Amino acid sequence: MNQIKILLLVTTIMLWIGCASATTITDPTEDFYFPDIKELSTDIVNGNLEIVITCKDSLIGEDISGAVFIDTDQDHTTAYAKGTGVDYVYQYSVMSIIYSDPIKSVTLNDDMIDENTLYIEGNRIIITISLNMLGNDDGNMDVFVATHTQIVKALDFDRAPDFGVLNTVDGSVQEQFPTYIGGGTLTDNTGDAEIADIRELDAKVENGRLKIEITYSNNVEPEYLSYGDDNNVWIYLDMDQKLATGFTNTEQAPPTFGVDYRIEYTIGNILGTDASIKMIDTDSDLTLTGYTQTTGIPIGVPYNDASFRVNENKVYLDIPLGLLGYDEGNMDIVVDSFTVGGLMNSEMDRIPEQGALDTDTGSIKTLLSCVDQKVIMSDPAGDSMGFGVDGDDITSFDACYSGSTLLLTVGYTELELDDGAITTISFDTDQNGYSECMFVYALYNGKLGANMFGEYGGKYGVREATHLITMKGKKMYMRLWHSRVYSLFFDL
Repeated sequence: MNQIKILLLVTTIMLWIGCASATTITDPTEDFYFPDIKELSTDIVNGNLEIVITCKDSLIGEDISGAVFIDTDQDHTTAYAKGTGVDYVYQYSVMSIIYSDPIKSVTLNDDMIDENTLYIEGNRIIITISLNMLGNDDGNMDVFVATHTQIVKALDFDRAPDFGVLNTVDGSVQEQFPTYIGGGTLTDNTGDAEIADIRELDAKVENGRLKIEITYSNNVEPEYLSYGDDNNVWIYLDMDQKLATGFTNTEQAPPTFGVDYRIEYTIGNILGTDASIKMIDTDSDLTLTGYTQTTGIPIGVPYNDASFRVNENKVYLDIPLGLLGYDEGNMDIVVDSFTVGGLMNSEMDRIPEQGALDTDTGSIKTLLSCVDQKVIMSDPAGDSMGFGVDGDDITSFDACYSGSTLLLTVGYTELELDDGAITTISFDTDQNGYSECMFVYALYNGKLGANMFGEYGGKYGVREATHLITMKGKKMYMRLWHSRVYSLFFDL
């Protein structure tokens, strides 16, 4: 009889161990002011996912907020929140009330849910979510969490784990994106801008994230900036290192880098401090018809785990590659820094001044240049219908090849952003007397726009091509097809 009891006891212990899925990881302290995470635990208990976030200091009587990002199908290409790779976002906030219970707000994928799924105990945040609310998941999922104190969204926060995701079954921390390490550091001349004067750019790709550090000559925290001296920055990213993709270029002549994403941030007293990412809106119906529409997504929790921080004369950006099209991380980077007043006076600081930082080599990738003999044509000034007043008087036309890429330059008597004149360049690629395609551009209401028209696959089509042209002074610079194959514009 005693043997039977012992065997039953051993069997019970083995079954309990087989059902356990508790996992715990530690997080570095002193890397965030408050709440500072020091430990993250997950467990599957009675059909619930239990998350315990242990912080360095007590949370009682404090206002706190945060989010739990949950990837139930463990597929980073599917997501509820764009570019995060997660299927569910549990967002919470706790507002302390004197002589009363704190006010709690809890949502799951923006839908209000029971506030009792959240409990604060000393320095711990305890969250319990039914697996039924997570698509009846089996409990094997990837998670990461973020804590902060902001009401709506947080540009800076404490993340656990610091990168990657925590598996709820085996406790492993895995990267969400392919492993790639690259980057580089560039220095810039100081004194070439008054307020937005960049001194150094450092960019590196590691742990599936793009980390950018911009150093200025002066303190750029909002309280140190005069009223109206808001610092504006556009960080251009050519992820696939192809000009023929993207929604714009870096406005260098000739155009060389096609901007796939543009990180934008402001620091100041009028526009405030905020950051976002601009990209092509792939859901737009206009994009499907050949016209490029763009959209912007905010940076920060609860939208995603991209962060933005300002400290004295430095700006720090940490962007997961999921927000950049799940690229491997090899890219070209150009940074423009300006103030609203400075832009009106054409004051802008750019790094690098020519070319772009190549994260693969850490060096500056130079602009395209003619490698074959340039064909130069001139045209008399003043022979147009508008005598050049509306930007319709062409004075020169240059063409050359940079390898297999055609570079064109058109000069004018006058050229202003509100001219409105339309220029058409026709191409007879097989030289049979018939133009297969046309490149058409115009200045209208202060904007430069361009399109490529032509027959492809027996059908007449159009693609927006503004990213292939740059205006500088009284000239238009264009980079067109590769190897005389205009159909590339329709295959993108």
